[in-house]
Amino acid sequence: MKAQWEPKRGPSAVMHVNADGFEATFYEPHESRHPGKALIFVGGSDGSYYFVKAMADKFASAGLASMALAYWNLPELPRAISHVPLEFVERATTRLNALGYQKVGVWGISMGSLLALLSGVYLPGLVSCVIAVSPGDACTQGMSQGKTYPGSAFSFREKDIPWMPLDLHMGRVVCDSLRLGSMSVQSCYRHKDQAPAEAFIPVEKIQGPILLQTPEDDSMWPSAKSCDAMMARLDAAGFAYPHE
Repeated sequence: MKAQWEPKRGPSAVMHVNADGFEATFYEPHESRHPGKALIFVGGSDGSYYFVKAMADKFASAGLASMALAYWNLPELPRAISHVPLEFVERATTRLNALGYQKVGVWGISMGSLLALLSGVYLPGLVSCVIAVSPGDACTQGMSQGKTYPGSAFSFREKDIPWMPLDLHMGRVVCDSLRLGSMSVQSCYRHKDQAPAEAFIPVEKIQGPILLQTPEDDSMWPSAKSCDAMMARLDAAGFAYPHE
């Protein structure tokens, strides 16, 4: 599996927090099929930077300028998905704009889907579209490695983004994972219907197309229900952009 995902080309540029304000690897296509457009990739709660670098490299190989963005689990970055600043995406997008990419989308998977969706909401002039894979529809409290942290998983302008608490009980997580045959934190969201209304991401504020992708039966968390809820919210708001 490692050989299948191993990037076949070197990155065009590497950015670091201490010098650039964010941690990222940029892949410029040899022949651009989408001039002026770029896509930022963010990963999930596994903390793998290698995965999003491989994804960005694959998309660049297909002709789309791509940037892998790390937002936690590396030196100089948060050690958990806790109070992660959306400014990482803001700075990365601004850098891409300076390089000539005026339309920048954000692709996020799992917990990274929350970052992608929230970036679309809070950075409407910078993020032109959002792709959320196995997404959630509510910002949660901080979490990592089977632990929860006080406050929100994400922040903006040094203020926590409204969040919902997680009902984390490792006994239930282990039992559900054994029963389903794969990792599951479904039980952490069993009280989601009682979450504060402001914790649900106002996706209707995103100013651009939205693509939601999920398996019908996601054992990890309720992504299919989250997609249905977001689609209903967009339809009810008369969302002006393509969304599916």
